[in-house]
Amino acid sequence: MAQIRVRPSDVLRTLLLAGVAAFALFPFLVVAGTSLKTLGEVFQSPATLVPRLFAWQNYVDIFVRIPMARHLVNSMIIAAGTTVLNIAVATPAAYAMARIRFRGRGVFGLGILVMQMFSPVIVLIPLFKVMKALHLLDTYSGLILVNTAVTLPFSIWIPAGFFRHIPEELEDAAMIDGLSRTGMLFRIALPLTGPGLATTAIFAFVTAWNEFIFALVLVSRREMQPITMALYSWEKNNVVEWNLLMATAVVATVPTVVLFLLVRKRLTAGLMSGAVKS
Repeated sequence: MAQIRVRPSDVLRTLLLAGVAAFALFPFLVVAGTSLKTLGEVFQSPATLVPRLFAWQNYVDIFVRIPMARHLVNSMIIAAGTTVLNIAVATPAAYAMARIRFRGRGVFGLGILVMQMFSPVIVLIPLFKVMKALHLLDTYSGLILVNTAVTLPFSIWIPAGFFRHIPEELEDAAMIDGLSRTGMLFRIALPLTGPGLATTAIFAFVTAWNEFIFALVLVSRREMQPITMALYSWEKNNVVEWNLLMATAVVATVPTVVLFLLVRKRLTAGLMSGAVKS
């Protein structure tokens, strides 16, 4: 029977990766553990990582005491709307940037990249005034438009990298057969860029799902607030109910975790391929 030789470098690499994984997972373990504690145990000293008594009632309370289901529905509508609008706008823009040679294409691409570098916080005040003038405060449409504007630069760059990898000869042959530029985009280019479109959709969805600052400024009605705003519900009279806040955070994280598990292979392929410069 052949003996398996374990090299010291393999052991060291395994220990290093285990340490990095433990460091990355520790905050999530703290959140999950706190979500199952009673409020009294949260403030106990010394603190405990594993609850002495698992308070599963916390997950019932967050749905009873606040309109948690409504917050989840709001976030789902905003994130889904942002994703659809993002793909609809970013796809033709990315294709044009990758394939159509027009004057100022380099400046256009650089401008998109520079837009991604600025923090959206700097436009909060003028954005509020614009949304108020357009009567888009406390509406799904307002948040969808804002989230789309924020995620659009990245959403254009990712598919553009995929479009550049499509052989131009394939497109030339399709156009000789009578396909228009639009027909070639939908019948040739899009089917070949599945991982890139999946990456773009996931990025837009997760960004819109986790967005907080725009919702804080543009939404005041409780029934229109997304799930990120629900975290505010557990601070009253300078006392934070950390166990319920953490339970809310866990529930808010579940949809994005499930989404990543479902499409993790496509996401990895999309990020790696879209990052290659042609």
